[in-house]
Amino acid sequence: MSGGELVLSLDFELLWGMRDHATRAGYGANILGGREAIPAMLERFERHGVQATWATVGALFCESREELMEALPPEELRPRYARAALSNYRYLDEVGADESSDPHYFGASLIARIAGCPGQEIATHTMSHFYCLEEGASPESFAADLDAACRVAAARGITLRSIVFPRNQYGPAHLEIIRHRGIRRYRGNPAAWAYRPAAGAGQTLPRRLMRLVDAHTGVLGPHLYRPGGDNVPASHFLRPRAGRLAALHGRHLSVLERAMTRAARTGAGVHLWWHPHNFGADLAANLAGLDRILSHFARLRDEYGMVSRTMAGSGQPHLPATEKAARP
Repeated sequence: MSGGELVLSLDFELLWGMRDHATRAGYGANILGGREAIPAMLERFERHGVQATWATVGALFCESREELMEALPPEELRPRYARAALSNYRYLDEVGADESSDPHYFGASLIARIAGCPGQEIATHTMSHFYCLEEGASPESFAADLDAACRVAAARGITLRSIVFPRNQYGPAHLEIIRHRGIRRYRGNPAAWAYRPAAGAGQTLPRRLMRLVDAHTGVLGPHLYRPGGDNVPASHFLRPRAGRLAALHGRHLSVLERAMTRAARTGAGVHLWWHPHNFGADLAANLAGLDRILSHFARLRDEYGMVSRTMAGSGQPHLPATEKAARP
């Protein structure tokens, strides 16, 4: 018996994470389907005793348009991306009055539901879905954006301890900024060249194709990590069952299961991640895929003592049931 840990993280962003290349009309059904998926995921996590980190765009915390506008950084500290479409600030005019009238942009009720589910961590995905490596994004504007995210979370009694950088873009300066704000854990990228952090222009066709091949074959390895560091690197993206690759989805899940098994046998960590809206187009099929992953974890827990951890809890020792009960 070795153990190992499983970390799950979800990029919870609604339309804020897609608006630079998708619209309410074209992708709104997926966003609404993702909202429906969240309670179903939470029910499964609670039933299996699984923890997860929900990296949440700060704008989702706001209960009204008025609160959102007051919470945003001042205009002089907002990013000035060379590619203007990247800035969510240019889409503020289309944001509705509140969550009941605009479920594509507000998510306070879902955040409350997540916070009320045992074992779930609410982390940050920045205030505005900030792209750290894009031209026109300065460290100063990132710091202001992160400060806004910390404030809206603190107003709900939530202390942010982990971050997932949007589009997995970050550098040394950004890591220094998060540490000064008490955020100690971040989701890094797998070490293989196809996954290294890069701006959008650096996401070349060869890199994207290699990631696609790796997702269905595991050719680049299981992408495991040693638990306990500030970096809790991603291992695999849990891809949705969709489109022309739907027939290969079982093969993709097998790659994830093999990585989990190797982590359990060697005492390593494995980190799976996805977006709730990835489940939005074919909810039943994608929940069935999640059921398969969670059932496999349950077997590894029984056989090897594998544990479930949030990003903030990564590397914590696994306590036997009797010791847990004795702890105050």
